[in-house]
Amino acid sequence: MKNASLSDASFLDREALDAELGRVFEKCHNCRRCLPLCPSFPKLFEAVDHHEQDVSLLTVAENREVIDLCYQCKLCYNNCPYHPPHEWAIDFPKLMNRAKLVQAREEGVPLAERAGSQQDLMGRASCSAAPLANAAFKNRALRLLMEKATGIDRRFKMPHYEKKPFGKQLAKRRAPVATEESVVLFTTCFVEYSEAETAWAAVQVLEHNGIGVVGGYDACCGAPFLHGGELENARRNAEKVVASLAPQVRAGRKIVVPGPTCSYQLKNEFPQLVPGEEAALVAANTFDLCEYIFNVAAEKKLDREFPNRFGKIAYHLPCHLKAQNIGFRSKQLLGLIADEVVMIEACSGVDGTWGMKARFYDQSLKVCEGLVAGIEEASADIIVTDCPLSALRIEERTGKRAVHPIILLRDAYGLGGEPA
Repeated sequence: MKNASLSDASFLDREALDAELGRVFEKCHNCRRCLPLCPSFPKLFEAVDHHEQDVSLLTVAENREVIDLCYQCKLCYNNCPYHPPHEWAIDFPKLMNRAKLVQAREEGVPLAERAGSQQDLMGRASCSAAPLANAAFKNRALRLLMEKATGIDRRFKMPHYEKKPFGKQLAKRRAPVATEESVVLFTTCFVEYSEAETAWAAVQVLEHNGIGVVGGYDACCGAPFLHGGELENARRNAEKVVASLAPQVRAGRKIVVPGPTCSYQLKNEFPQLVPGEEAALVAANTFDLCEYIFNVAAEKKLDREFPNRFGKIAYHLPCHLKAQNIGFRSKQLLGLIADEVVMIEACSGVDGTWGMKARFYDQSLKVCEGLVAGIEEASADIIVTDCPLSALRIEERTGKRAVHPIILLRDAYGLGGEPA
């Protein structure tokens, strides 16, 4: 079935999947426009050429390698001349995700990878013992044990966990100033447990512009589950998040998300994971954080008096933000506070949890070579990215810290650290 949906009965049918793999691989082989985008396409075309360009001769192992190398960056979707509404309706990322879900149903998901997808469990546990957890993540022997237990490569730079999740920090702050407009901040699992500075900066910038902020994180968006083949866990998390956020939207609030993988998930995957009015409502009212602030600026409601300015900024455009087709909103906002903004369009190779995993780690380093080269060539004063996982990869490969654009906006306003 062309472009089958998660809700279709045939979506997890092996025969239907194999037919669709053959159909799409034939179209891709005859086009080859996506050759430079990710490891899946070179591997596919190499295998097809090995069989004298007969897609029907691809082996199970060759198909499997193409599927495993897809890390859901989504870039091929927009690059493809045949994506919906074209009559061929090719959606390569969805097909690869479908194949992983079928594989998981047939073979199960390895215990280590299931453990590594439990972002809330890992986050809460790490926050409850933050000093010990942060120290453990720097210990080589313990990282080796962690690699065996969770599948996360011992070399991957782990985040620094907060002593308290951001939601608990926000609940204990003094009462915010009353505002006519307010938003709900869906912090994402990464920001909730290990990047409270980004969340506080969002609160400060929004409140500075007369927009109230309420917390709205109840569970991970489920992207690690979906990309890892755990459909039911992904659906369960989506149901929980939708149940929490839909009433906020009905109360008149928009949903702002400081992480492009998660904003993409809420906008594009939730309506398929949990079809219905509630998920559609959440999707239609979800905005990536800088997308929302840009809209505030477009309505001439953004304070443009910035006491502080910056010099040259290297801005990394994350794949999952580019895939949302919303323009370069973060770059445009940074242009208000910097002398020069150099945009780097290159993948970090992390994309959810793919680049963290030991079995793909070395391949992910090859993917991020363009990003590292772009940062070095830019020779900028500050490095910025909307993606917290890309920030980890940038620091891992360059030794330089990358911050979310909202932190620079906070500093440009001179708002200081987190509120009392």
